[in-house]
Amino acid sequence: MSRRDPQSFLPLTHLTYHLLFALADEPAHAYALVHAIRERSEGRIDPGTGSFYSMIRQAVDDGLVRESARSAGSDGRRRVYDVTPLGRDVLHAEVRRLEQQLAATRRTLAAAERRGR
Repeated sequence: MSRRDPQSFLPLTHLTYHLLFALADEPAHAYALVHAIRERSEGRIDPGTGSFYSMIRQAVDDGLVRESARSAGSDGRRRVYDVTPLGRDVLHAEVRRLEQQLAATRRTLAAAERRGR
């Protein structure tokens, strides 16, 4: 099976970006991921559980995320997710894309300010 080009996933939706970002530290179950996303975004992003589970399923189908062998909770029924090597590469590619966008925006704003706009 050939590995997909990380660039083919860009630009990421904000929720997929935050999912991969939350999983960059360690595997987690969906509730912990929702909490991490809310916390890291200072409450600006509040994933709805229905759409969030669909988005996780899509990330699994795309090969960005996988269900971990670990299970969470006392009964072991919570699914734990982990970022795949492809998912990590995609996150790195998205960070580079965002950095380029930021640099271009800063250049444009600085040029406009120099022109007195």
